[in-house]
Order: sequence, then C-alpha cells, then structure tokens
Amino acid sequence: MTWTYYWATGGHGAQPLYEQYKFGNCQIGCGPVAWAILFGWADRQAAAGNSYWSPRWGIYRQDGGTGANDVAPLGMTKGIRKVIEELHTDVSTFCIAGSGATFPWDMPQAQNYLNPRTGTRVSCHWNSIGIHESRLRRYARDSIRDRGTPAIIGTGWLSHYPVAYGYAWQKRTVRKCFIFCWNETVYDRWFYVNQGWGGSGNGWVSASTWFSGEVYP
Repeated sequence: MTWTYYWATGGHGAQPLYEQYKFGNCQIGCGPVAWAILFGWADRQAAAGNSYWSPRWGIYRQDGGTGANDVAPLGMTKGIRKVIEELHTDVSTFCIAGSGATFPWDMPQAQNYLNPRTGTRVSCHWNSIGIHESRLRRYARDSIRDRGTPAIIGTGWLSHYPVAYGYAWQKRTVRKCFIFCWNETVYDRWFYVNQGWGGSGNGWVSASTWFSGEVYP
C-alpha cells in the first residue's frame, strides 16, 4: 500500500487564509469566500511568474476594485472583504439560520467578478440534489493533479464549500469471505482543503463531493 500525493502549486504556503465574517445579520457565506480564495491564489501565481497563470494578472486589483493592478494578499484586508462582498452578491448567497448558503447553480455567477478584470474563466459541475459523484471528484482531482490548480468542492448539501488543494490516493487489496473467499480491490481517496476559516480546520477530508468549481486562465 503506497499513497500517491498531488498538490496545487505552492502547497500550504501559497494558500490565502481568508475567512467568513458577519455581514448584516448573517455570515458572509462559504461560497463567496471559497471563490475569493481561489481567485486570490490564481492572482498570486500570476504575480509570482507561474507560466500557466502569468497572462492573468489583474484578477485582484487595488483595494478590491477594478482599477490599478495589485497582488492579492494572503490575509484578510479591506480589499479582500470588498471582493468577498462583491462575490456574495454575484452568487446570490442567502441566509439560513445565521449562515450564508449558496445554491450550486448560482456558483458559476462568480464569473461576473472576473469579467471586468481579466480573461480568467470559471467552470462548475454539480449534482442538484447533493448526491456525491465520482465524476465530480475527478474534476477537482484533475485540476490539482494536471494543472496544479486548486478547486472548490462541496462537503455537505448547502453546508460548506472548502477549497481543495491536495489530493491523495492509495489502492489496497482486501480479503473477504462469505461461504468462500475472494480478494477485492479498494481505493482510499482524500482531499486536503482550505476551509476558508482563516487557516483553522485545514486538513484532509474524504474525496467525496457533490460539487466542483474550477478556474482556468
């Protein structure tokens, strides 16, 4: 049994540590925070000279607006709050019992943030009733493995959207017996996620998801 690991470019140190906060009578929402993390990561990669992302400077602009180019910070600032609040409106986040919830079919509207700033595009895939699917895991896995780019996943129907930036898997053989015995191949799969809680709670979660949101230069 040997684990295979894949990481988005920059690993842990490249992850923006943005977080939710009170916005009106409700939390701002994990959906807009996840998009802000993903966009902030891509903007920093462009600034750092990542050849895949370098053409896409301008994802983050001065003070979170649409003016002069700037580099997205790793931590929370007034500019990042402005970005998150713009995304909150774009993806129609709404309040449920004090938490900000976002329907998966509204998540693609994060493109509205990008349009006046850059040619970067988003792509989203989901199961409309929250059923976890292998194809959705593969979208997020392929983004990390093949493009070195994190992806948003869904861990609980309308519950949470963290950003996955690591992927690990192993194959093992399990011996099973009932009347007769046989060998069965089992796969273990995990995502390492940025929870969008300012760095708190980041870690491995089961690589099972009902949503995948990707960003492309």
